[in-house]
Amino acid sequence: MKYLYPAFFRSSLLCAFAAAISTEGMSYPKLSAAQMQEKVETLQAENQIQRMYITLLIIVSIILTILVAVVIWSRKNIQGNMHLEIEKKRQELFDIQNQVQQANEELRVINTNLEAIVEERTLKLSKVNRELDMFLYRASHDLRRPITTLMGLVEVSKLGFDEASGRMLFEKINDTAINMDSMLEKFSMINTINHDEYECGEVDFEDVVCQVQQSSIISTYASKIQFDIDIEKNIRLISEPRLITFILKNLIANSVIFHCRTNRQPVVRLTIKQIQDSIAIELYDNGIGISKSMLPEIFHLFYRGSEVSKGNGLGLYVVQKAIEKLNGQIQVESEENQWTSVHIVLPPMEAKTIVLSSTGTTTSSAIA
Repeated sequence: MKYLYPAFFRSSLLCAFAAAISTEGMSYPKLSAAQMQEKVETLQAENQIQRMYITLLIIVSIILTILVAVVIWSRKNIQGNMHLEIEKKRQELFDIQNQVQQANEELRVINTNLEAIVEERTLKLSKVNRELDMFLYRASHDLRRPITTLMGLVEVSKLGFDEASGRMLFEKINDTAINMDSMLEKFSMINTINHDEYECGEVDFEDVVCQVQQSSIISTYASKIQFDIDIEKNIRLISEPRLITFILKNLIANSVIFHCRTNRQPVVRLTIKQIQDSIAIELYDNGIGISKSMLPEIFHLFYRGSEVSKGNGLGLYVVQKAIEKLNGQIQVESEENQWTSVHIVLPPMEAKTIVLSSTGTTTSSAIA
């Protein structure tokens, strides 16, 4: 500690002590030099102890100050961390609340859509059930009609006939057989549309039209009707060829059956062309036409809008069902006793399997 205080402090203490002894009017006992030296050393020792106490007090004060500063800093740091943690938790709760609200909104939308889907499926199922009831009722009668016709012709043949009567009899039998074959074929088409699984591929329209022209009803009238076929070259469509065959066969059969009975040359004009990725099909005939009041009904099951009709009211129903499965569109325009024009647009479909269920719904799965 002697380095903390200069040497002149010791000299000052000795001088002050000597002055105190030699002061006038003071009666202190006279001390020897040895006693004075001892007294000075005692005072120095006491002074040194005091200085040590003061130094220790300063050190303790500094330590306490540092501890207080550390405690205050730590407390502020802890408070700051707690505040950040609280803010973090608050933000997490806010995010969770937003997620819950979003999930609730999604559930509400799903429930709404589910209700709409259920209602739509219910309506479709009701429609299918009505169509099935009508189908069974009408099919039983329509199937029985050609059979009873054949039975009647057989009874007539038993009475005997000449060559001309025999030829007419066999023509009637042939017409009845053709009509029955047409009806059974349409029943098969409806079953195929509602139940079969289809493999989509590129459609060869020339091959499809060739198959359609070879069908029994169309080939029967081929000699009487002028067919104008215009198929654009290099057209390409990925779709289901069988459904397109059903569509063209029934439409052309209608044009043939309802051809004009006047002096005009019956004409059936088929045009197929590419419009971007889709295919546009137009079928025109100058036949007996359709009245405007009947146009909204022509696609209904078993609907026959003309007395000339010898059909069963299934052809245009099959056309509409097939176009629905292909996600296409159809529009019919007509002038009674003048002409009929059918416009169809078929979009492309991916090369995939289309599964058509009995309820009329469509599902699909990609082909690997």
